[in-house]
Amino acid sequence: MRGRRAGRNPELSRNREGEFLPLTGAQSRELARRVRDLKDRRRFLLAAALSAKHPLFYNVSDDTFVMDDATGATLFKRRSAAEAIRTHLSSGVQILQCRVSRKGRLVIRSVPRVRGSVVP
Repeated sequence: MRGRRAGRNPELSRNREGEFLPLTGAQSRELARRVRDLKDRRRFLLAAALSAKHPLFYNVSDDTFVMDDATGATLFKRRSAAEAIRTHLSSGVQILQCRVSRKGRLVIRSVPRVRGSVVP
């Protein structure tokens, strides 16, 4: 079955010696962008003020608000995704930027105070 090329990926081209060819400029930039995205520990969550001391955090999977517990909130990697969900919620919901640990868990001290008016 010589000469058969089934399953070859054109992006992983090799030269005759079996070594990978160098990446193009566009491939290098895309790889660098993806690595930066993996290392970015910023996350976004949706919150509203129930009262001055009791914030509400939104959980998308249950379509509910969790009171006083930011760990129960949905963490969004992209701000644009959080904004898209916020458009479907009441006007008092705000987007908060926070941080996760290296293990992917929410760092509670990074969650800012929920400010603003009380949700109707």
